[in-house]
Amino acid sequence: MKSEQVLLLRSMLGFQLCWFALVLLQQQAVLPVLIYLAYGLWQLPNKARLAVLLTLVIGLAIDSLLLQLNVLQFGADSMLPLWFVMLWAAFALAAVETMARWLTKPWLALLLGGIGGPLSYVGGAALSGDALTFPKAQISVLVLVAVWAILALVLGQSRRFYAKAM
Repeated sequence: MKSEQVLLLRSMLGFQLCWFALVLLQQQAVLPVLIYLAYGLWQLPNKARLAVLLTLVIGLAIDSLLLQLNVLQFGADSMLPLWFVMLWAAFALAAVETMARWLTKPWLALLLGGIGGPLSYVGGAALSGDALTFPKAQISVLVLVAVWAILALVLGQSRRFYAKAM
């Protein structure tokens, strides 16, 4: 198998495993996910590591805002829980390693982001045992569609700043 295929397989499979572990086990999955993230970051060049960090910070800022606007809710918490922060870190790593290459066409980024992002939240909410809920129901999902369409567009367009380093 070529090294690019191995990276794709590890990245996508790793993200899915992290996603399921964090959604289902939440805090109990933090340490194994942290180890996976350390390994993934260790494999990246510096520009790509910076892209992962920026993606993580932007994602956490967006979801913190959505939490304050009551679009998302995590029980009685007014802050994002640690397991959700780790979920963002796993997504940021996968986005930089592999996902962003599929988002370089603006129309495709808007489509994939607008569908995939919200579906991930809705699926996660369904599996999380009410750890994640949507207080504003359909409005929450529509906001997620718009936010994730724009986020995917930004991820795809920003790839040119770090992709050569990979």
